[in-house]
Amino acid sequence: MAENRNLLIAVGAVVVVLIILVAGYMLLGGGEEQAPAATPTETQTGVGETTTSPEAEKLVIRWGTSRVGSSGYKALTTLAQVLNREIPEIEIVVEPQSGAIASMKGFAKGDLDGAYGADIAFKEMYTSTGRFEGFTADRLPVQTLWVFTIDIGLAVPKDRADEFKCWSDFDGKTIFTLPLGWDTGTALRNALDALGINYNHKELDLEAVATSLSRGDIVATGVYVTGERSVAPWIQNMLAQIDLVVVNPCPEEIDKLEQAGIPVARVSANTFPEPVGVDEFVGVRIFYGFHTGLNLSEDIVYKIIKTTYDNIDELASLDPAFSQLKEDFVGFQVQAIESLADLVPVHPGLAKFLKEMGAWKEEWKIAGS
Repeated sequence: MAENRNLLIAVGAVVVVLIILVAGYMLLGGGEEQAPAATPTETQTGVGETTTSPEAEKLVIRWGTSRVGSSGYKALTTLAQVLNREIPEIEIVVEPQSGAIASMKGFAKGDLDGAYGADIAFKEMYTSTGRFEGFTADRLPVQTLWVFTIDIGLAVPKDRADEFKCWSDFDGKTIFTLPLGWDTGTALRNALDALGINYNHKELDLEAVATSLSRGDIVATGVYVTGERSVAPWIQNMLAQIDLVVVNPCPEEIDKLEQAGIPVARVSANTFPEPVGVDEFVGVRIFYGFHTGLNLSEDIVYKIIKTTYDNIDELASLDPAFSQLKEDFVGFQVQAIESLADLVPVHPGLAKFLKEMGAWKEEWKIAGS
């Protein structure tokens, strides 16, 4: 009898434990179908209800620029860093391309939301000439945010400097007028053509320019200054290998270029890392910027421009390419717009900003209006 009683007590204890476990499971919701766990971009607010987190609401802007290591890539990376921090609703993703023209074509085909482009490229795109001849665009970029200039000129080996006093002295000579696909090269060749100079262009890898000059395969090379503050790494490397002297256009040539509508600028030759035989570097000027179209709203583009303006001191400290904007942000936009005002409209966001700054000109055209 005692054994039966002990058996009953043991069985009863097991049953009690099972009852407690089942009750606990039910209280924890184990008897009901559970709502799925929130994803990293969602937050649960109740049974079966979720709201999207701020990260998921961001407008992702795929902005094209030139190749990694270029002035354009560095500038856009710096700008994106600041804009993404200051404007919570957007995320600019920097997408390097083979060059500025490739970024403009990528935008025109809808593969990018923004592009890196120069005034000279705008002119070709809007007139279907030059590098855009035969190119079909699904949409066109408009003037949005101008950032810096590039000034382009010519230089010769120091031991041949006495042979060249004006650009007309290059008539009939073989020159590296910078790569064929580049805006800088196109601008230099346009200037030489405007002066009626017959030259032979020799296409070269950038690393081979110094050697070609030393051998006499070419008598001159194109050189340029970015943002009135720096020169490209390949030019620095070339100057470390060979002594060059800049040949500026003569006064009558400058007049002829300006009459042809080609801007000419003067900057300190101290910008070059080595002496180049002149105090002042005179070159043809092009404007560069980051542009988009009506795919981005007036409000978003206005915020991008205003935020750039408000943070220009920081941007210039991070990248000297922004120094021109720091000196005169509004005036720089006006200057650049004027170079294209008769051809390329202005984004409504830039127009709104310039109106607030009292710098808008009524003869300029606003895109979409």
